Amino acid sequence: MANETSKSSLIDETCNTCNNEVGSDAPVTFRRPKVSIHLPSSQVQYQKVQARVPDSKLTREATGLLREFSTPLLFNHSHRVFFWADEMGRRSGQSYDSELLFICAAFHDLGLLKRFSSEADRFEVDGANAVRQFLEHHNVPSTRIQTAWDAIALHTTPGIAPYKPLEVELLYNGVGLDVLGIGYHDFPQDLRTRIVAQYPRTDFKQGIAKAFLGGFEHKTQTAEATCNEDICSHFLRNYKRSNFYDQIQNSPFENS
Repeated sequence: MANETSKSSLIDETCNTCNNEVGSDAPVTFRRPKVSIHLPSSQVQYQKVQARVPDSKLTREATGLLREFSTPLLFNHSHRVFFWADEMGRRSGQSYDSELLFICAAFHDLGLLKRFSSEADRFEVDGANAVRQFLEHHNVPSTRIQTAWDAIALHTTPGIAPYKPLEVELLYNGVGLDVLGIGYHDFPQDLRTRIVAQYPRTDFKQGIAKAFLGGFEHKTQTAEATCNEDICSHFLRNYKRSNFYDQIQNSPFENS
């Protein structure tokens, strides 16, 4: 899932200090999208957390959103990502926020779904904006919100997560394990077997690739210079991928 950063879009030029809107332990400035996507509320019957998931109001509602509005493929994938990431967190011996980590896992691919998708932002950013809206609604401190936003927005971007809060790195590594198999042999076979048995990978390799395509086929410009461009190249006839070298050479500036 490695990729590079791309141009941001639909970002409000004005900065809003979330500290004045919700409870916070420190001022954090958020730049908001110009177009906000309404986040639905899940029905109570869907709000039951799975075994070994931290049980709280936040995790129950996040599970409800995932179960009611997502797909079986993404429901299972998101839970596997959490369990891989949570195990990595335990093994690290460091303190981390397991509740927030689950919420990040639950939201990280919601931007692939039409209900949560914007017209011009990367699907990762759509998911990050959705989690911010969700956490702000629950008056979560702004530092936790920013950690969740970064974790989801950066979950396909290499080289940055290790320098962010641990939850950001754990989500990145959990996604890398589940989608690409990175770190597969670092996990005991019995643990892998148990998690996959509970959350099956039925035709996952093709299914997740098609889910990616469905998430940005209508806005392929958001895939430029990211790993998502490989999905476009594979599935879309006559797709012309971007070329960073050519962009440099075609700059309107003249060599001096």
